[in-house]
Amino acid sequence: MLKDDLIERSREVKRVLWITLLLNLLVCGLKLGYGYATHTLSMVADGYHSLLDSTSNIVGLVALVFASRPADSGHPYGHRKVEALGAMFISAMLFWACYEIASSAWARLHDRQNPEVTVYSFLIMVGTMAVNAWVSRYEHRRGHELHSQLLTADSAHTRSDVLASLSVIVALVGIKFKIPWVDLAAAALIAVFVGYSGYKIVLESLNTLMDSAQLDPREVVKIAMQVEGIDRCHSIRTRGNPAAIYMDLNIHVAPQLSTQEAHRLTHRVIAKIKEEIPEVVDVVVHTEPSSPHED
Repeated sequence: MLKDDLIERSREVKRVLWITLLLNLLVCGLKLGYGYATHTLSMVADGYHSLLDSTSNIVGLVALVFASRPADSGHPYGHRKVEALGAMFISAMLFWACYEIASSAWARLHDRQNPEVTVYSFLIMVGTMAVNAWVSRYEHRRGHELHSQLLTADSAHTRSDVLASLSVIVALVGIKFKIPWVDLAAAALIAVFVGYSGYKIVLESLNTLMDSAQLDPREVVKIAMQVEGIDRCHSIRTRGNPAAIYMDLNIHVAPQLSTQEAHRLTHRVIAKIKEEIPEVVDVVVHTEPSSPHED
């Protein structure tokens, strides 16, 4: 990826994060404010969930400051893994939210304080759920368009908030019908949503940090073999992240080719791979002469 493309991508990701941050702060304020005023535990728990959405946006913005830096002598592969580290930090906050929600539910069991439900409780939850649903779809779409782990991780976080808000609405209905334990059950369900989101983010981030394969080798072989003069392609390795893939592979060419001709074929393979897979930023090719004894 060219430097200008990297800067533009970073700018677009930041724009998405700023938009979602402002909306998440609005949602958080409504839930926490009215939840505490009416002693509704599930609404307060959902408010903290939204607060973590806002915090994760801030973490993402900070991470992008480092991740958008181009490669240098000390970091020849760039700084893109900082995004994965930022996503890991978001997952840590999700697990912390699980603990906070569970602690509040335990305290309520001994508190016996009855929550108050009004028409405004339902209006706030339905309105904030609609906002979160739009934010989640927006971040998910832009995350895939920009190949940003931060945005896709944050969209998963916000998507769990939509489900959590739905459980809060169910709890409000239960409280209205004099079934206060539904409030505690909804809070526990929110904790499960939060924890599962954190778990998925950890797995995705570890794939990047542990240099897991980013492409199916068979796909690469198919592309390389489209170049006339390539007899064989093997030993394909890929790593990086979905937006910046690094690759090395071996190709075999006719033994009678001159060094210059073999070199030209090598560059044609590199160009073909980058043309077919734009996310590939670097390809290292080891060129060998074909042997009649190869399998």
